[in-house]
Amino acid sequence: MRLTRLAAARFRNLEPFDRKIGTSFVVLHGPNAQGKTNVLEAVYLLATLKPLRARRPRDLVRWGDEAAWVQALVTSKGAERKLRVVLEGSRRRAEVDGKTASLDAYFEWARAIAFVPSDTGIVTGEPARRRNWVDRAAFTAHPAHLEAVKRYKRALDQKAAALRANVADAVLDAIDDGLAESGARLVERRTALVEEISPHVRAIHTMLAAERGALALHYRTQAVGDSVAARSNALRGRLADARKGERQRRMVLVGPHLDDVEVALEDRSARAWGSQGQVRSVVLALKLAEMVAASRRGGDMPLFLVDDIGSELDRDRKRRLVEVLRELEAQVFLTTTDPEHLVDLPKGDTEFVRIEGGKLY
Repeated sequence: MRLTRLAAARFRNLEPFDRKIGTSFVVLHGPNAQGKTNVLEAVYLLATLKPLRARRPRDLVRWGDEAAWVQALVTSKGAERKLRVVLEGSRRRAEVDGKTASLDAYFEWARAIAFVPSDTGIVTGEPARRRNWVDRAAFTAHPAHLEAVKRYKRALDQKAAALRANVADAVLDAIDDGLAESGARLVERRTALVEEISPHVRAIHTMLAAERGALALHYRTQAVGDSVAARSNALRGRLADARKGERQRRMVLVGPHLDDVEVALEDRSARAWGSQGQVRSVVLALKLAEMVAASRRGGDMPLFLVDDIGSELDRDRKRRLVEVLRELEAQVFLTTTDPEHLVDLPKGDTEFVRIEGGKLY
């Protein structure tokens, strides 16, 4: 996927702009609080329909305005399309070539992966951060994964409501059947993603890291088994065993909403033992492996977005990251306060965009 033109209006603090893009690397630079990350937000919104840092899409609309829009010309799979996202209050509308598009139709043309400072929490944070990463990676590679997540969330909410209402065991039995089935399908998808992405994670980590520590991923779940049916049966058994405790605490104590992904360096937990530099290399490897998995399934490399590259990566890691990105042939948007340290970017394929007071120069 390549952006060849980007435009926006009434988006955060940015002045309206319409800019051609003709390079693989786009460096958004300038002092802090001028709008660099907001341009990155615009690109991310176009490619994922989600905010990058804002809590809600409506937070992306400029203060005092009712609506905002972002649009771009993109080339993907040998064709060019105009993508447009309109934000009106709490509503969001996605368009392809001027027509409202379903999510499936829209995501045929748009995909992006971002690396931001808080992403180190994927390794160092709570299990929910790693579950979210797995679901995000699975969605990037295969957008239909979103429906599996939603289906399990509906079953989980139904079970939680039933526990609060103290319904009869017969009702809980029926609900557990649905929870076990949807949970098993979600776990099957997550496990497949981790297995698919692991070789790419190891290879990319070897390229990025100065040390050659072996990196391994292991998906930890109560839904064990070698098929959806086996995983579903395992969950049913666990749910039955947990029934008394769930009734007492009125909360669901079994299911993939409690799973984790173990990230290990040389057979030791990266969360517990990894240095700051090691953690950053691991997270970058996870993110870049997402790109490889997505391109192998979808046939096109997603955009890669990096926020505040100067503070997050030392010189050697920046150099190795550029080498990997050039090998992947990805289009990259990155922000920095000081472009002088980005000497390793290809001079003939890099555009520097200065941003001050919300204006692009």
